[in-house]
Amino acid sequence: MDKAIAAGLADARLAEWRRVDYGGWLAVVDDKDVRQVVGEDGRRYTVVSYAVHDGDGRVRMSVAVDDGGLSAFVPLVRDQVMNPDGTSSATV
Repeated sequence: MDKAIAAGLADARLAEWRRVDYGGWLAVVDDKDVRQVVGEDGRRYTVVSYAVHDGDGRVRMSVAVDDGGLSAFVPLVRDQVMNPDGTSSATV
C-alpha cells in the first residue's frame, strides 16, 4: 500500500467531516461508512470512517484506509476530534 496515497485519502475524508457541525458528528456516532476509492496509483482502496463518543461530549471520527492486501490487517488510521464547542483537533 502506498502510505502517502492512503494518508491523502484519509485526510480528504476527514476534511469532508470538518465542514460538518458538532450536531452532524453526533448524528453519526456508532455509524460506519465504507467506500471503495481508486487512488492516484490506480489501485482500489477501502476507506472506512466511523464516529464514537470520546468522553466529555467529544466525538472522535476515525478513518482507516487499506488496499485489500496485508494492509487490511494494519490499515493506515487518522483521527479527528470534535469538541462540543465546535472546535476540532487532529490526532495521529
